[in-house]
Amino acid sequence: MPRRRDKADETVISVTSAQPGRSEDLDSRIVRYAWMMSLRIVCFVLAVLTPSPWRWMFIVAAVFLPSVAVVLANARRTSKVSGAAVYVPPARGELGPDLDTEK
Repeated sequence: MPRRRDKADETVISVTSAQPGRSEDLDSRIVRYAWMMSLRIVCFVLAVLTPSPWRWMFIVAAVFLPSVAVVLANARRTSKVSGAAVYVPPARGELGPDLDTEK
């Protein structure tokens, strides 16, 4: 049975260096968009309840929040997960001439 020879320069990929899946990314973007839209609702409510100078500020915020929310929701996370140290297998012992089993 042929044995696979280990390459000295072969990089071992650890599971901990894998990036988060697309479903996790989509879930986080949905949560960010939902938070921004709830902030927009709060701005509308405060625009109704506050006096005139503050009212206009909340109305402007409520008008521009959807475009900001879409940009932030569509932005992917660019932070990379730092990988673990590369695995270096221990050196294998060699059989000496006195331990040779093929005699």
